Amino acid sequence: MIAATVSSTPSPVRRLPGMRDLSDDACRRKQAVERRLSDAISRYGYRPLEVPLLESTELFLRKSGGDLASQMYSFADPGSNAVSLRPEFTSAIMRHYLEIAADSADNPVLRWQYAGPVFRYDLGHPPPADHSGQFTQVGAELVGSNSILADAELLSLAADVPAELGIDDYRLRLADLDVLDSVLDTVGLSERARAFIIANMNRIGDSPDNLAATLRRADELHIVAGRELHNEETDLAAAVADLPDDAARAVLSGFMRWNSSTDTPLGRRSPDEIVDRLLRKLRGGDASDAIERGLALAGQLAGVSGQPTDALRQARAIVSASGADGAATDRLTELVELVGTDASMAGRLVIDFSLARGIAYYNGIIFDVTHGSNNAVLGGGGRYDALALALGGPDPVPALGFAYTLESLLSAMPADTIPLPDVDAVLVSPSERRANADALRAAADIRNRGGVAILDVSGRESAADYSRIVAV
Repeated sequence: MIAATVSSTPSPVRRLPGMRDLSDDACRRKQAVERRLSDAISRYGYRPLEVPLLESTELFLRKSGGDLASQMYSFADPGSNAVSLRPEFTSAIMRHYLEIAADSADNPVLRWQYAGPVFRYDLGHPPPADHSGQFTQVGAELVGSNSILADAELLSLAADVPAELGIDDYRLRLADLDVLDSVLDTVGLSERARAFIIANMNRIGDSPDNLAATLRRADELHIVAGRELHNEETDLAAAVADLPDDAARAVLSGFMRWNSSTDTPLGRRSPDEIVDRLLRKLRGGDASDAIERGLALAGQLAGVSGQPTDALRQARAIVSASGADGAATDRLTELVELVGTDASMAGRLVIDFSLARGIAYYNGIIFDVTHGSNNAVLGGGGRYDALALALGGPDPVPALGFAYTLESLLSAMPADTIPLPDVDAVLVSPSERRANADALRAAADIRNRGGVAILDVSGRESAADYSRIVAV
C-alpha cells in the first residue's frame, strides 16, 4: 500500500494567462501618455465620457460580427443576466447616445473621447507572448454628422495622435466601403453576401487561388445557394419560410431543445450561433454566379493600394467598368483632397481597398494607422451610421470614430518623448519609538506643502539602509 502525502501548503495563485501587471515607471509613463493624448484630443472639442466596464452581452453581439464575438469574456451574473466585459467602446457610447438623445436635441453633433481597459480573449493556446487579454484603448467618437468635413476632422485627429507622441514612421491606410457597395450593387447580392465579402477583403486580393478559397468558404457558410436539404431540413425550411427571422430563430431553438441537438459538442459556437447558421442554410443563399462575380469585382478593388492619386484613378476605372454609380468614388476623392490640405497628413495617406476592420458595424470610410516597416497596427476606425438602428434606435444616426491601443503606442514612441520627472522624496524616520507621533506630524507637514514624504515603517535601526531599499 502506498501512502499519499498531502501537503497543507496551498498552491500559489498565479496571474491569468494573457494578463499583465504594470508597476512603477512603466505605470507612470502610461498615465503620462494617456494625459498627453487626452489634452490633444480636447483641443478638438471632444469631451470625456466614461461608460461601464460591464455591459449586456447583447450590446456587443447586435452588430459586432463573429470575430469579436468569439473573443468576448462573457458570463451570467448572479441575476442570470448575460453580461460581458467590454471588448470595445463604440457600442457602449452609441448606447449612451441613444439614452440621452432626447436631451441633446439642441446640440445634435456630440464629440466624446475615452480611455480605459478593454478585454478580448485570445483563441491561441497558449496566447502569443505579446498578447494581453486586457489592454487600453484611447479614442474619440463624433456622433450626429454625415458631412465630409466630419470625416476630414476625424482623420486629422487620428493622424495627430501618433504625431503628438513623437512617432514619425506611421501611415494612415484609408478605404471606403461605399465604393465597394456601389460595385456590389451591380451584382444584386444579399446583405449577408455583402457582409461576407467585406469581411474577407484582406484575404481576397486579385489571386485566383484566393478567390477560389473564399468562394469555397462562402459555400460552407451556406451563403451560396444550391445545396440540397435533407428531409428533416426541408420540413424545417417550410415551417419557417414565412416567418420573420426572430420568430424563425425561436422555432429552430425550440426544435433543437426538443431534439436534444444542443447536447452534442458545439466547440466554441453557442446554441444561438448554431441556430443562426441553420437558419442561413434553410433560407438559401445567393446564386453561385452572382457570388463569383461579386468576389471578382471585390478582388479587383482589393488589389488597389498606393498613393491617393494613382489608387483613386484605378478605383474609378474599376467602378466605371462595372457599370456602378460613381458618386461614392467622387466623395472619396473630395475627402482625400480635403485631408490633403492638412500638413500633418503629407505623405502619410495611403488608399488601400483591401482594408478590413474586424468589427461588422462599419460603413463608409474605414482606416487603420500603421507603423514601421512591418505595418504594425496602432489603431483605426471608421464610420458606423447603422449601429444606432441595430441597437434599437428609431433611426440611423451618422457617426464615426477611432480607437488606438495605448500599449502599441507606448511600444512605438521614442522613450524620451515624455520624460518622467524625478520625484524628490523625503524619508522621515523616527529615532526611537517615542518619536513616532513626531514622525507622523513631520511627514504630514511635508505632504501638506506639496512634497513627497515616505515614512520609515521598517523598524530598522539604520534609516540609510531603508532609504536604499525604497530608492529615496
